Amino acid sequence: MRIDKNPFVTRTSEYIDMEEKFIQLFSADILQLFKDDELWNKVNVLRSSPGGGKTTLLKLFTPKVLHAITLNKNHNEHVKEVFLELKSRGVFDRQERINVVGTYISFNTQFSTFEYLPFPAGQQLRIFFSLVNVRSILSFLKSLCLVKDFQYPQQLDRISFGDTTLPSMPSPLHMLSKGYELYSWAIAQEEKIFDAVDSINLKDVEQLTGSDDLYALDFLAAANIRVDGEPIKEKVLVMFDDVQNLSRSQRNHLVKTIVDKRPLVNTWIAERLRALTMEELLSEGQIEQRDLRIIELEKFWSRRYQQFEKFAKSVANRRLESAFPDQQYDFSSFLMSSMGHGNTVKIEKALTTVKERIKEKFGKQEQYKAWISQKEELQGEPFHLLIEWRTLEIILHRESNQANLFDFTELSEDQLQEQEGNEEKVAAQLFVYREFGIPFYYGFELVARLSSSNIEQFLTIASALFEEIRSNSIKKVLRSQTTLHITPEKQQQIIQKLAGEKWKALDKRVHEFNDIKRLLDAIGELCRSETYVPNAWNAPGINGIAITMAERNLLKDYALKDNTHIYHYLARCLVLCISYNLIDIKLNYRCKGKDLMIIYLNRLYCAKYELPLHNGRFKERNLGILAGYLTKGFQGQIKMKM
Repeated sequence: MRIDKNPFVTRTSEYIDMEEKFIQLFSADILQLFKDDELWNKVNVLRSSPGGGKTTLLKLFTPKVLHAITLNKNHNEHVKEVFLELKSRGVFDRQERINVVGTYISFNTQFSTFEYLPFPAGQQLRIFFSLVNVRSILSFLKSLCLVKDFQYPQQLDRISFGDTTLPSMPSPLHMLSKGYELYSWAIAQEEKIFDAVDSINLKDVEQLTGSDDLYALDFLAAANIRVDGEPIKEKVLVMFDDVQNLSRSQRNHLVKTIVDKRPLVNTWIAERLRALTMEELLSEGQIEQRDLRIIELEKFWSRRYQQFEKFAKSVANRRLESAFPDQQYDFSSFLMSSMGHGNTVKIEKALTTVKERIKEKFGKQEQYKAWISQKEELQGEPFHLLIEWRTLEIILHRESNQANLFDFTELSEDQLQEQEGNEEKVAAQLFVYREFGIPFYYGFELVARLSSSNIEQFLTIASALFEEIRSNSIKKVLRSQTTLHITPEKQQQIIQKLAGEKWKALDKRVHEFNDIKRLLDAIGELCRSETYVPNAWNAPGINGIAITMAERNLLKDYALKDNTHIYHYLARCLVLCISYNLIDIKLNYRCKGKDLMIIYLNRLYCAKYELPLHNGRFKERNLGILAGYLTKGFQGQIKMKM
């Protein structure tokens, strides 16, 4: 098999105008974000870091994509699966017809320029809302024509509107009821807005019909629309995408108006986390109401890790299928998840070293003889035996720290088994990786964890791994015995190289990069120093820190609002880290009588600092120490060098 392209380089959203390709790359698993009753009965606010999958999800509900699904559902198993998932959620009716008029409005930077024009006070916002209303009406008319298979705009007069005198609607609309009349008015209004903006003529601006409300979200309600004189049966869905491109004032007014309005039309909002205020980023988020649901994609998936792994695997396999339409491959099968024979010598040497070290230090102590004998009797693969012995060494260090000098009672095998949990075995794997260079970061499960619940980060890692598969496919042409599978060593090498490259690239993405880098470096070094201690007391290891909720409240309520506050810059850097998915926070974690905010490192950077990938243990540090990290870096001592 010769592979000439990397199917992981492209993103689903890049194929928005190529419906069949878009569907082929789409994974229906992302629909797990919605429960059936939340899809149509609530305002849904979708938030994530870049690449979380927001635009892809919204585009799924547009008429062209839904038409392509109906045309291909009987010819492709994947398309049929997507169709059935959507039908179960009411997107298609019992006759398998499209049951949703998906109206999509993307905010580009053009909208935010209104803020910088010399309009009279309040006029910028009225013109902004006026343009949003006009674009919503035009997008809806086009979408409805696509759903009904009408010619656009020629057959718009088949569409009519019942009430055109809703509150806040411009008076010129009161006399219009036909679709084509409304279309003509909206086109003319849009042209007037941009002509006035281009001329920067205040008289032209003052003559524009503005609005302080999103009247379109009530005007476009299904109950207000008729086609050929009959009420439409389809649901109406208005989707606002890329809200982060708006100015702060525009975004705040738009979101607040929609939330407060409880519109008659199903409304979704999609925005990147950086659109939130600094205070919002350190908060639990807006309190969900009966008619409002806020979905932060990374947080949603992080609480459902197995579902995200399934989603990531589905996305990966969709990519492979697009590259090889006549063959089926499982991406995870290319990533070796166990040690091959090439590591046997290194593993056996490490096993001998650990055994000898245990016997020399603990072998003469009577209380540990049963434990050591139990390991001597084990049989199996060398790597499995190495982890068993290294886990024993961790437990022995713990026992020796706590042991009574005058108690020589032999410890039973049951007592050993009680202490040998999965966390200790993961810590043992990290220790043998650090000491002997035996790989730790390999296999599909760890690749999914490295993604920090962000599908674009997963695709970036998968893309780098697939380049090795492609390279192997070229070598296989010359040497037939070459395998396409990637060894654990190579997987780890690729992952750590990518982590380093992404780290260096942060200066192009993140403001205050040097200070943020110093802060994250300090957190990473602290975690590494606390992870690699002989007794692995924090097994499987440390990959986060914590501050008290009282300190978090100080940052949110005072430091962020006062640029002279001693912790203002620290708070600012933390929220930048959150918005760019460099860290993840967990609020109100109860531990030892304290309520804490945990700050976890992005999992890809855990590989940089040789840390575990699970939501592991953490160390509490106060704001003074974090401020020191920001300015001076990590000043602590490495507790143990492995």
